[in-house]
Amino acid sequence: MYYDEIEAFCKKYDNTKREYAFCAETAAQHEEWRQRAAQRLMEISGIRRCEPVEGNARRLESLAENGYAKEYWLLDTEPGIVMPFYLLRPDKPNGGVVLIPHGHGGGKEASVDGMLVSTAGADVKAPLAAVLARDGFFVLCPDERGSGERRERFQQGDSEGARRGNSHRELLQIAVGFGQSVIGLAVWDLMRLVDFAETIPEVRKGAVGCVGMSGGGFQTLWLAALDRRIRAAVTSGYFYGMRDSLVRMANNCACNYVPFMWETMDMGDMGAMIAPRALLIESGREDPLNGHRGLENVREQTETALKAYALYHEENKLIHKVHSGGHVWNGEGVEEFLIKNLC
Repeated sequence: MYYDEIEAFCKKYDNTKREYAFCAETAAQHEEWRQRAAQRLMEISGIRRCEPVEGNARRLESLAENGYAKEYWLLDTEPGIVMPFYLLRPDKPNGGVVLIPHGHGGGKEASVDGMLVSTAGADVKAPLAAVLARDGFFVLCPDERGSGERRERFQQGDSEGARRGNSHRELLQIAVGFGQSVIGLAVWDLMRLVDFAETIPEVRKGAVGCVGMSGGGFQTLWLAALDRRIRAAVTSGYFYGMRDSLVRMANNCACNYVPFMWETMDMGDMGAMIAPRALLIESGREDPLNGHRGLENVREQTETALKAYALYHEENKLIHKVHSGGHVWNGEGVEEFLIKNLC
């Protein structure tokens, strides 16, 4: 016999009212709701408990590439907390900057060298980060807390002792005792990275974008929902109903879980918080993380977000692209989307 409890939790989810579900009927009501919802997300994720510190940004290395320089930086985000990141500095800046947080199990190198896109006149795909840098964007690729160089020591390296790709379980187990969460810590760090981006003389105010796949899409969604400085956001492989994809599928990475989230809102509501700023959602038709109902679980959430865009008559600012693959990055149209909305 098995006495598992996930189905019971799914029923409990169905009977739980989401206090900050989007229901505004005017743009003014939307803005009032967005501000209240943002305060609640800041509270339950523990972002409010993060401690400000001088960033003390310092560049350690610089390597010339074709059309840009690849620089290695360190940034203090809390007392005793250091975030390493790559800055791709374009030879010919266009005034915009794009953050690319990486996905689960990776690090900043995956953001720099992965997420391939097709480019005009090229026979092979190229990394999005390099393409954007050659377009003139400053590109920032950080290590998330518990990932890359920021894994706990026993998970560093490629030895047998490095059992998993990140330290999110350990961080969450510690953080909850302080009323915090892994995603809250990650978003705080990204906000500090936006602060740094705004100190770059060539970056125009209001020309900040964020792009991520999987766990990077998770970070992008939260950052764009909470930080109005993000003018254009792309989330790939991470926009679906939480019941099917996070409650029923409880074996997801620990970073997905936030106290009181199920009684607060769903992903479509978070998408509604981004309105009327530009949002591109990319979904794989065969992505198992969509849940057992597949794309229907995604469409329900995009329809919720679209209602918020309609209040501003900006439905064209929300784009949903579906590719035929699974839980993979596609990237079609992302370069053009960022150029249109940030340049």
